[in-house]
Amino acid sequence: MVVRLGAHFQRSCPVRAIRRASIPRYLAWAWSFRVKKGVLAGIIILALVLIVSPGIVGKLGEESLDENLNRAADQSAELVVTSQGFERGWFSSEGEHRIELGDGELRQMLTMMSDGGGEHPVLIINTKIDHGIIPVTSMSRDHGSLAPGLGSAVSTMRLELEDGSSVDIPGEIYSKLALNGDLDSEYVLEAGSTALDEGTVEWLDANIKIEADASSGGYGFDGEIGGMVMTEDSDVMTIGPMSFSGDQEPGEFGYLVGDVDFTMDSVRVVSNGNEAVNMSGLKVVADNAVDGDRVVGEGSIIVESMTVPDFGNIAMNIQATSNTDAEALGLLMAAMDKLPPDADPSLAMMMAEQEGKNLFAAGLDFAVPRFDVELPMGAVEMAMSFSTPEQDRDAFEWTSLLLKGQASFDMKVPEALVQMATSMNPQAGGIVAMGYLRKEGDYYVMDADMEQGLLTINGAPIPIPMGAF
Repeated sequence: MVVRLGAHFQRSCPVRAIRRASIPRYLAWAWSFRVKKGVLAGIIILALVLIVSPGIVGKLGEESLDENLNRAADQSAELVVTSQGFERGWFSSEGEHRIELGDGELRQMLTMMSDGGGEHPVLIINTKIDHGIIPVTSMSRDHGSLAPGLGSAVSTMRLELEDGSSVDIPGEIYSKLALNGDLDSEYVLEAGSTALDEGTVEWLDANIKIEADASSGGYGFDGEIGGMVMTEDSDVMTIGPMSFSGDQEPGEFGYLVGDVDFTMDSVRVVSNGNEAVNMSGLKVVADNAVDGDRVVGEGSIIVESMTVPDFGNIAMNIQATSNTDAEALGLLMAAMDKLPPDADPSLAMMMAEQEGKNLFAAGLDFAVPRFDVELPMGAVEMAMSFSTPEQDRDAFEWTSLLLKGQASFDMKVPEALVQMATSMNPQAGGIVAMGYLRKEGDYYVMDADMEQGLLTINGAPIPIPMGAF
């Protein structure tokens, strides 16, 4: 009874009841106070992020922009990148870079295409960066984002011509620079047309994405180009839709490794009203990777159809594989890059001879398991391979390739093609007469093998003049 009364008193005491009723209210007020202080602290931190960080991040953005462009130039020795100024503001900055072709194969090829005259156009890239951990000012333009990072940028391009004039390149590049320096860029082009010189250029939508990894220096890309038509007087070039993708990583031996996949729907060229080129179904795939101290690669080229004037329609399917010493290949490529682009081939081989010896002495395998060409008179089928074992590099001689290497070459040629070749060049008939081409049905075949210095063609041994090497 006492217990019950005590319990009843504790439950019914006015003072105790008031205190118990006040505790939840106090806790609620105290919690509210803490939340308000947290919100206030958050507002202060956000203000610092929005106001103070852009100036700091602007500097980081400038350095990262130059670093990515210079990295691209380093991976292609034929590009020369020059900064033409960077005006850094608090919330946004603007910079301009000049990209031109240095000495190399690409410049030489363009020089030949332009009959050797004049300077080549220079690409000018103008970039505006909205920086800050949260790039608020980027929201005033397309593709703006509040995603945290070093900045959000938009770039425009133009070509600077020899006479000092410039031509704007349509489309924009939208880039996002992450806190760790990774760069994601997207080139966006909407369908349109423009007048150029004495002709016009029309194009469909295009979209190209590139993701660059700041830590590894690698990059991935993925793009689709809707196609274009270039017209000048009676000359018309039509390029169908294209798509490409790939991932590339700089290897420790001085060259990129990874994969590339490229497809082009069609290319058609009409010159003076006559069809000069008509190709469709082009696909190029390549992949190489370093496995231990070896670099292993494979690739293929497929052309579904190509019309050659005064000849007819042809198609191609080529596949190749390779397995070489990774370090030796890098040294050979470095030696070849140091040669002038117009170097004589024999001089180039002599200057890179030691690197070439190291490559073969380390052992290699190279094969073209498929080299098929469809011609109007039938299909030509070829396959070839070559391999050599690892040897002492100091004692290596070129003649050892014949004594220790293994090679094979198989070919199947339609009879109609052999007859056409013989009619055009009677000496071609000597190949058949010597048994190098053996007739089987409607085809001529060749089966050539070389092992331990012995060459056989269609089962017959052929002496190799070792003195020639």
